[in-house]
Amino acid sequence: MTSGRVGPALWTVSIIVAILFVAFFIYIGVDILAKGVDKPSDWLITQPFVMLGRDFWFGVGLVLWLAGTVLFFMELLGWTVKGGRLVKQIIRWDAVDISITALCAAVYGGALAATGGIPIIPGFTWIRPANALAPLFGILFGIPGALGTSIGNFIADALAGYLSVGSIGGFVGNFVIAYVPYKLMKDHTFRTPRSIVEFYVWCVLVSSVWCSIYISWWLDALEPVIGLPRSMVWGWFAPWVIFNNAFITAIVTPILGFILYPPIKARGLYWADRVEFKA
Repeated sequence: MTSGRVGPALWTVSIIVAILFVAFFIYIGVDILAKGVDKPSDWLITQPFVMLGRDFWFGVGLVLWLAGTVLFFMELLGWTVKGGRLVKQIIRWDAVDISITALCAAVYGGALAATGGIPIIPGFTWIRPANALAPLFGILFGIPGALGTSIGNFIADALAGYLSVGSIGGFVGNFVIAYVPYKLMKDHTFRTPRSIVEFYVWCVLVSSVWCSIYISWWLDALEPVIGLPRSMVWGWFAPWVIFNNAFITAIVTPILGFILYPPIKARGLYWADRVEFKA
């Protein structure tokens, strides 16, 4: 489906969806600034974690952690779910794929580390505008891009002085940010109403929440080793990571995707042009 064949009603709906998502996360940001970064219990985005409690989110986190971890290893071992079936996914892992992974890791890691001096929870998370790149790497480059995102986050933790056992959770959690839109968006062009709506649902909402809860569960489960109190994990870290991921992604990523998709596709670097599937 191309934009020329799409009625104005569908475009109107997709634009409204985009505006609502962006407006909501701007509102969340204003709420955080108004109430103070040092008062996470007052934030609007924190209230679901406060009301439902640690046990609920730990249970949800366990499910998402298991699912994310299984998908991570399954994809790296060359298997994926397609059409409701488990199929063999053949990624060449030639010089091009390795270069894509390395480049994504270097760009993402360097961009994250550039703001590493602006901590929110010292030693655990900071203001990260480069998060806008993570879903884009998955959307454009597939598994090599998602793996590069994981490695890049690990590099950023090391450069910013945040490297710890908790970084293991961040490694897979950042893979999830890139993996969800790559796998669940059916239209990666950023040029149709479907593509726009899919982006905001799967990328801005689902991947941001999944990544946050995945890492938060890891921090909670290893609290005696990592040392971040569970009350801070669910009352500060989790809501902040959702906002930190979703806010910049909702605004910047679609613009970058719209600009970069055509040249990436034209040069044969788009993941769907480089992957084969076997039943």
